[in-house]
Amino acid sequence: MGQPLRQEDCNTANLLTSRTENSCLWFVNNADLEYAILAALAKYQQNYGVTLYAFALQGNHDHLASTFPNANRAMFMRDLNAQIARLCKRLIPEVGRGKFWERRYASQELPRNEDIEEYFFYCALQAVQSGLAERPEHYPGYNSFMDAINGVEREFVYTDWVRYQNARRYNPNVDISRYQTTYRLKYSRLPGYEHLSQQDYRALMLKKLEERRVATVERRRKSGKTFPAPEALREVKPGSQPKFTKQSSRHSKRPLVLCSCPETRNARLSSYFSLL
Repeated sequence: MGQPLRQEDCNTANLLTSRTENSCLWFVNNADLEYAILAALAKYQQNYGVTLYAFALQGNHDHLASTFPNANRAMFMRDLNAQIARLCKRLIPEVGRGKFWERRYASQELPRNEDIEEYFFYCALQAVQSGLAERPEHYPGYNSFMDAINGVEREFVYTDWVRYQNARRYNPNVDISRYQTTYRLKYSRLPGYEHLSQQDYRALMLKKLEERRVATVERRRKSGKTFPAPEALREVKPGSQPKFTKQSSRHSKRPLVLCSCPETRNARLSSYFSLL
């Protein structure tokens, strides 16, 4: 097959990744764009009943760890990615009117609670693993980690720009608030930690993050690599090309299942290929 089979599963979590065309850095140093993307995420999370664990917005891609209880991942990703593309074209004139995403989003299964936790921290440490920042908080892009461990539900005002602009054609003084809706962006606690208080959960997650961060930084320093100054990251211009980025083609091999347990991984792959 040219593309992986899109299996809808209401119980299995996924790591979803979308990358921009030519890996252009459009998601950098733009507070208005970041807010609009999070507002869209909050809207579609509520509309489709999605369970979110993590969301990381990097310079040229995003990661989303989630479960779809209503088995509607395809519709959710269709609407979210289409909206992100429209927002970038509206807020960043340099984007132009052509293709925005490099290819369809990548979907990889996270079959066990341990796998969800592993890629929860993978999303949280994106900037550190990529060599962009020694600490996650030094990276200016959005990362859901602190919202998730604190149980914070942030409110965002989503503007339906299509309906608003259509209304303005007939009434230039139309009130934009008529086309705005407030949504709450909520991250679910990692499965298996429901018994902990919010304070204990936060302390444990911070401890685990720091242990992983220190190990990642040590590996990078041993290989002779350093980290840029935080000020340098804030000078990156939207649309620029990264010095280093992952390179892959449409037919590059990608794991269908992200799992450290061989038995679980093989069972999930057997199910996949039997359906295929």
